[in-house]
Amino acid sequence: MNDSFPYVQVPVEMRAVLGEPVPGTRIYRRDGPEDHSGFWTDAIFEFFGPCVSPGGAAQRAGVSRAAVHERLKQGKLTGFFYYSTKARRFLFGSPKVKRQLQLGYIPVSECQAWRKELEERAVRQGLITREELEGAKPDWSNWFLEWNSSFAKEQEKKK
Repeated sequence: MNDSFPYVQVPVEMRAVLGEPVPGTRIYRRDGPEDHSGFWTDAIFEFFGPCVSPGGAAQRAGVSRAAVHERLKQGKLTGFFYYSTKARRFLFGSPKVKRQLQLGYIPVSECQAWRKELEERAVRQGLITREELEGAKPDWSNWFLEWNSSFAKEQEKKK
């Protein structure tokens, strides 16, 4: 792996919110009441930008979920995880059934960088050409949203 991978920078001060990193990894684990999970999520999104679940990370990077979990364990991907220790209550006080709540988020920026790394390796190995790679991206120019497009006219007829 190359040392210039653009990991998100996690300040020590954020550990009060994120929890401590699992030794040898970039996984930050926080345990707490289910009521606090929304505040935890808001803090992560506000500070680190868009994040996705491990399944979403697999889709973004073009790999399997197992590959995402392996990369997390190897310390090559940043992950934020929240484990519920106490069930929350409904607004009017009745307790909710305790469930296992585990939230996990991975920064989208790292998923995109990982995908780019994989694509570059595939081009170097001759598994795909740069032209094939660039042609694989959709060209969505929102033509179907224009008021006079054939799509819009067909939708209007359906009304």
